Amino acid sequence: MWFNNISKDSDVVISSRIRFARSIEGYKFPHILNSKELNNIITLVDRAIDKDEYKLFMMRDIDEVTQNALKEQHLISKEFVGNDNGAIVANADNTIVAMINEEDHLRIQAFESGFNIDKCYDKICQFTDDINEKIKFAKSDKYGYLISCPTNIGSAMRVSVMLHLPALSKMKLLNKLFDQAMEIGISVRGLYGENSDSTGNIFQISNQKTLGVSDEDIIYNVKLVVTSIIEQERKAREALLNSGITLEDTIYRSYGILKNARTIDNDEAIKLLSNVRLGVSTNVISDLSLDKIQTLMINIEPNTLRTILKEEFDEKEENIKRAEYIRKELI
Repeated sequence: MWFNNISKDSDVVISSRIRFARSIEGYKFPHILNSKELNNIITLVDRAIDKDEYKLFMMRDIDEVTQNALKEQHLISKEFVGNDNGAIVANADNTIVAMINEEDHLRIQAFESGFNIDKCYDKICQFTDDINEKIKFAKSDKYGYLISCPTNIGSAMRVSVMLHLPALSKMKLLNKLFDQAMEIGISVRGLYGENSDSTGNIFQISNQKTLGVSDEDIIYNVKLVVTSIIEQERKAREALLNSGITLEDTIYRSYGILKNARTIDNDEAIKLLSNVRLGVSTNVISDLSLDKIQTLMINIEPNTLRTILKEEFDEKEENIKRAEYIRKELI
């Protein structure tokens, strides 16, 4: 998830997420359930949540633009968009968001800004334990939680950290670093997860293995790798800043384009904002805050921009509207 608030290690770490997959005992997996059975799953979850803290939204009642905006904000998966038999449970600040009838009956997610895995874990356990008091999850003494994809059986937990790594990227040190991470069971994906690219030098680091590994060990391993990457990214930033004016020139040119462009597509804007984010994080740029950059990187996505401006427009108009929005925000 994108966050506009700043927290621990936010100069490098954009956000932390933990996801639990859960199946409800006595029900087949979602892909072989009919509409009535899928609706029964939603009803069960709706009865189990605390209505004072969480709200349930039917996907069929959410318009297409808003669904895609939720995907852009990493609150729901791209596979969940258009799922008329699904629903979302969320708290007021979207730090807990559960998808009902995605690949599994429940995909529960906890989000925090910065490097805050432990806080995510505490929140997701509290929510899941409360649900589990009213709904029994499918679980094997031998294999752990039983869910639709064999690669997630066991703890059924995915720990993900979204990182901004422009300096390591510019110094071409990422491939070696990621190869080392993968050797110890840590996967590296692009901005939107599996099979996506690293737009804006933003990457997601997460555990691969869930079977036969405890929650504590998964969290420890991800923390170990992320802590090392944070340290190396900071060293790379320092080295680039000490190597001459090239980096500063790149940062200020990017800032200048964003403040003056009359039309700009999303990919170019994200790449330029990545450079400016680096400038803000290293104090090269002092008249702009990191939370402002975070907000811009969220809000300029195509569908999120439409929800903010409350307008419909074609691609050409979108690029003009995006440029205008960025200029106003950077004044």
